[in-house]
Amino acid sequence: MRTQGSERGRHDAQLIGLDAARFLAAMLVMTFHLGAYAWQAPLSTAGRAFDAAAAYPDLFAWTWFGWIGVELFFVISGFVIAYSAEHATARTFLRSRLLRLVPAVWICATLTVLVSLAIGRMGSVRHVLRAYLDCALFVPVEPWLDGVYWTLGVEIAFYGLVFALLGFGRFRSIGPVCAVVGGASTFFWCATLAVPNLAALAANRVAELTLLRHGCFFALGVFLWLSLVKGLTAGRLCVIALCAVGALVEIGDAAASFLVQMGRSEGPLLPRVVFAGCVLMIVASVLGNAWLRARLGQTGCTLARRLGLMTYPLYLLHNVNGAALIHRLVSAGVPPYAALAAACCAMLLLSFAVMRGAEPVVRARLSTGLDRIGLDRPLRAEGRPVPGL
Repeated sequence: MRTQGSERGRHDAQLIGLDAARFLAAMLVMTFHLGAYAWQAPLSTAGRAFDAAAAYPDLFAWTWFGWIGVELFFVISGFVIAYSAEHATARTFLRSRLLRLVPAVWICATLTVLVSLAIGRMGSVRHVLRAYLDCALFVPVEPWLDGVYWTLGVEIAFYGLVFALLGFGRFRSIGPVCAVVGGASTFFWCATLAVPNLAALAANRVAELTLLRHGCFFALGVFLWLSLVKGLTAGRLCVIALCAVGALVEIGDAAASFLVQMGRSEGPLLPRVVFAGCVLMIVASVLGNAWLRARLGQTGCTLARRLGLMTYPLYLLHNVNGAALIHRLVSAGVPPYAALAAACCAMLLLSFAVMRGAEPVVRARLSTGLDRIGLDRPLRAEGRPVPGL
């Protein structure tokens, strides 16, 4: 039986595996967008920025499934948000989410809109500026300045659920509530196997914002947290298994959708295996967190932390900006594969600069503004380290 002190000590420790998993997920998404999607989906935001600059057929087998990183983000978000919100109030949770989400979006969207206006292939100036304003205000529907921003509305929908539980003083009910959310999502996906026409509903934005499509992933993350931190029970294991079924069915649908856009035909086995392997890696890393921290030392833990913090700006920056950079480099005579490698490295460096330089400045200003409107800093006792937030 775990004592309260041992649980709290484990709860406060940086979870190295989650930082690493977030970075891996971002790298999967970047290699997918730049190595497979941009040159085969010309109507996408990445495709318009790329403008048929090159093709990477030799990389397709290694990159086409990288969109699975988004589903991994949702699982990690379920785990991390439950982990971080347990001892929070509704006010401190709201403040932490604003300080985490807003600065990176304002910075990265500004960089993206400047690139979009400069290259002139992303629609009219009015369209681009409208999309930028919507992005800065977190409007959860199209038009998108960059296709990657669709996930923010889904994340915020889950945050809203947690915020409501905190506001009503019912955070202890997060397990039953997420079991319902995950169960409804899984039931929907299983129903699509019997009635294929139902799958068309999953592409509806309402289905995304109500967590009907992705609720199984968030619930899976929450129940992994409950099982690994609070203790595994038969009921929690059943919910994990249920949500895993829904997740695997959804992954099959997503695979089919992306392959149609790229004019390809592949089976859904590989993305399902990659997803399952990454989830198992997260579980193993949480269970072995003390061992990882001891082996990596302070330097390794700091590096993992920075990689985790880089993930959010990397996700927001890589798509349109990376594709536009590849187009520019190839047009200047750089070999296509060298241009791809250079663009990936540039996005990593830019993300690091945003994380270490620009983001803290904007966050400090925003923090001051929140103080002035009464959403002030939590008491010292309420705060504690959170992995990769």
